[in-house]
Amino acid sequence: MITYILATAVLLLLLNGIYYYTMRNTLLDGQKQNIEIMTSHIKSSLEITQKGEMLFEEVLADKLRMASISAQGMLPHKLEDVTNEQLIEVKNKLGIEGLTLFKYLKDQNNFVGVKSTDPKEIGLTTEKWGSGKWNTVFSELMDKHDATPIENFGENLPHFWAGPYDTSTSDPTRISKWGYYNDGTTDYLIDPYISEDIINRFHDQAGVEFNIADQERNNPLVLEVGILNDKILQGEWKAPNPANPEWHSERMVLYGDYTYTSPQDQKLAQQAFDQMKKVHEVMEINGRMVLRTYSPITLEDNVNKGFDRMLIIVTSDMDKMTSDLIHKEIRISIVGLIFVLIGALMLVAVVRYIRKQTELVDDVQQMYLQNIESLFRTVKEYRHDFINHIFAMSGLAKIKKYNELERYLQNLSHIDKSLNEIIDIPIPAFNGLIQAKLAQALERKIHFEYRFTHFAQLHLDIVKITNLVRVAGNLIDNAFYAVQDLEESKRRVTMLAYVERKTLIMQVLNNGEAIPEEIREQIFEHGFSTKPKKSNSGLGLAIVKQIAASYNGRVLLESTDELTCFTIEIPLTPKELVSKEPVSLQDDRAAMG
Repeated sequence: MITYILATAVLLLLLNGIYYYTMRNTLLDGQKQNIEIMTSHIKSSLEITQKGEMLFEEVLADKLRMASISAQGMLPHKLEDVTNEQLIEVKNKLGIEGLTLFKYLKDQNNFVGVKSTDPKEIGLTTEKWGSGKWNTVFSELMDKHDATPIENFGENLPHFWAGPYDTSTSDPTRISKWGYYNDGTTDYLIDPYISEDIINRFHDQAGVEFNIADQERNNPLVLEVGILNDKILQGEWKAPNPANPEWHSERMVLYGDYTYTSPQDQKLAQQAFDQMKKVHEVMEINGRMVLRTYSPITLEDNVNKGFDRMLIIVTSDMDKMTSDLIHKEIRISIVGLIFVLIGALMLVAVVRYIRKQTELVDDVQQMYLQNIESLFRTVKEYRHDFINHIFAMSGLAKIKKYNELERYLQNLSHIDKSLNEIIDIPIPAFNGLIQAKLAQALERKIHFEYRFTHFAQLHLDIVKITNLVRVAGNLIDNAFYAVQDLEESKRRVTMLAYVERKTLIMQVLNNGEAIPEEIREQIFEHGFSTKPKKSNSGLGLAIVKQIAASYNGRVLLESTDELTCFTIEIPLTPKELVSKEPVSLQDDRAAMG
């Protein structure tokens, strides 16, 4: 036994080692496939978001233009006549973040903020904004009252231009979207602007950040997802605002997070773009083993300048992946060893179970043999009697006693009907039981009736059928004994079986003497019997109760001077009940009266 356990344990450890490396590679491949799906979703989200942002910015531009027109109608046309207090009042009425009026210094090709709701905007000059592009647009608005459209750079409307939302020059902590309006009515450039809050709400509810967060929630192995501007990562595009490295339009991390950085990022990113396919690499970052995936993407529609080449970097936790696998391996090994240790006990249990089942089969076989023996004995007796009946009928015919012959034949027809009755119960074991009990009833001159209804809807295993036959046989035997002292014409026993509310119900009724109240509990105890000791062991009803309890059923007893009824209720599982049609046979009890 010890050799068997050791050999099995070594084999389990070997198999677990093979399983570990196989599953590790399988999990790694599976995570790569998950990342493939994830990046595909993110790319689709990027494309949809870019198009959505283009439309959204057009809506914001239209809103800023309407705010500019409204502000122009509420303010004096001369800059010198406007006060900052008036601007604050207009801002509050229009529901915008702020409002600034720029003076055009044409000889210097420059604009300066003169009046504003924000003191930081006053004195602000524009000649260096966007390498001079913003200043060019402003000059056209003041000179021609319309600006020439620039591809992927703001939105143009009549007498109006809106710039892309970006970091504020006067307040680098703020990101806003600005509009600029002049139709020639005023000597200043009207500049309403709105905060990033409305833009952030758009991103949170329908943007890429929302999609990334959703992907990370659905894949617990992912540590972070970052979408980077590869041109800045590779150093190809130098930020035009070195004094403000956090300029929104010049940021390297466009979406997501980029806290797991590696010196290999530039090299692997370049490799991904050279091949235009994903690059996977297992490496150690911040003391953790991770799987890094570099996915190059390019978009046709893009509202962010210079963001036409983006890189998705997905960082997956290899430590967690292998840790979960190791823990699983340990659990498998422990469970395997436990199974090895209890294997011998299971074999012993199986042997005992087989022996018990063999004993059960022997008991059932003995019961069947007794019933068959009783059946054949009855048939043999009536065969012998029929020979005598034939001689008797022959004699009556010879002496021409035809009336007596007719009465004799009528009496025999009852016996013939009982012997030739065809039992049609869908469960064959009950057919044999009832046939045997009919023969016994005929022998004892007991009027025995039975009714099995809707048994075709039952699908019981052989063990349960065997136990139910034992229950029915014991109850019928007790009923026969209960009526044997009555006059022959009054001996009546009925067996009913039906299904009601997912329960198999068997009832055996007899019209013998009532069972005294004081012994109704005792009759179910082992060894107790009202029959003579030599003819019975007192186990019948005890076995009935034990079998019913083993199936979570119960035994009910009703006994009056007119009728005694034993009821067995056995719950049925869904697999045992093919049809759920309830059947009630309570009217049959009235027939015993």
